[in-house]
Amino acid sequence: MGSDSILSILGKEKNFCEARIERLAFSSVRFKDDEIRVNSGTEEGANVRIFRNGCWGFASGKPDEIPELLKRAKKLGSIGKGNLKLEKRGKVAKAKKKKIGKGIGAEELVDLCKELGKEMRGKRITNRSIGLFEERDKQEYYNSDGENVSEETLIMYGRFSAIGKSGKRIEEGGERFSSLKKWEGEKLRHCAREAKRKCNESLDAEPAKTGEIPIVMDSALAGVFAHEAVGHACEADGIIDGTSILRDMLGKRIGSENITIWDDPTLEDGFGRYCFDDEGIEGKKVELIKNGVVVGRLHSLETAAELGEKPNGHGRAESYAYSPLVRMSNTCIEPGEQKVEEIMGLRRGLYLKGMNGGSVDPFTGQFMFRCEEAFPIENGELGKRTRAVSITGTILDTLHEIDGVAKDFELSPGFCGKDGQNVRVSDGGPHVRVNKIRVG
Repeated sequence: MGSDSILSILGKEKNFCEARIERLAFSSVRFKDDEIRVNSGTEEGANVRIFRNGCWGFASGKPDEIPELLKRAKKLGSIGKGNLKLEKRGKVAKAKKKKIGKGIGAEELVDLCKELGKEMRGKRITNRSIGLFEERDKQEYYNSDGENVSEETLIMYGRFSAIGKSGKRIEEGGERFSSLKKWEGEKLRHCAREAKRKCNESLDAEPAKTGEIPIVMDSALAGVFAHEAVGHACEADGIIDGTSILRDMLGKRIGSENITIWDDPTLEDGFGRYCFDDEGIEGKKVELIKNGVVVGRLHSLETAAELGEKPNGHGRAESYAYSPLVRMSNTCIEPGEQKVEEIMGLRRGLYLKGMNGGSVDPFTGQFMFRCEEAFPIENGELGKRTRAVSITGTILDTLHEIDGVAKDFELSPGFCGKDGQNVRVSDGGPHVRVNKIRVG
């Protein structure tokens, strides 16, 4: 079914309706201790949503079933009544034309996995696993206002895990790779070696000193803090539902003047990059906290209407089979003016790198993060690596304790889960110093 036909079908409806079509080709290779599993194929699907009586009707199926999907969505939308509103759409999204690579396919991914697996061998390494995933994804969006936009993305993602044993002690080291451009051999080999290094060093590490002490977070851990502790709290659906600690905080100071946090779907190297969201709205950079003050929230069309604000392109769905939710894209801490060496200049503290699990309660603001690596700092000098530690605290207290932000910047890729849906994201920023926090 062509674009004109879809627009004609939707345009005949009195109520606002929209259709999304997704077409993808994928290859994935799973390497585990020299055994390899391969999966590849294609998939396509579509959905139609119609807004009636203050609620949505939604149906998904195949791209050539748009008329039938519209009928099913209308039927579901007429069952009940709701109190949802839709904000005016504003500027029509336009995808930037860009060249898309072809990827390398399953056969070359297998060879790549075998090569990378050799990099992870070691005397104390008992298990090695690598997952490489490649997907070419084309998204098409149509609505009853006559809008039509499409975007194609090449997605590459890799996970590395090395498990080692020394006596009765077992440790794991991990690393991730991502790109929306191409596979990079040297960077992939670095990831494999890093996973092995982290594992080996964990086996030899001694316990760290704990208590309420100053810490320095590397870009990866600082980015996770921005995403988990602040980004989720700035998702407008949580604010409307009353489940966010920042629900009544717009315009109020909640942290140090040193801290600015934003979310930007257009960030060039961000793994969560996109031109338009799954409501056809142009993705926009949104400042969430500026110099310690809450200045923005992430919106879908519904939440923007509810809070009387403008939509900003953060309605995202995992695939054509789901309705959009308010989601982050690339969530980062703005770099500061200090050198990393200045940030590290503590008389006593800990330098924490990476993130290896944790949890956040967006209602109370309580959080717990466990780092991947920890190093004692004595008079500005790093000591020998210690075992990983956890940091605990509250969002608001920790934001006020940030007293140093470096001018470096790095991103880390991942997938964010919410209400049963996973979407690709990245988070990052500079090195960040916290004056005091509970370490245990």
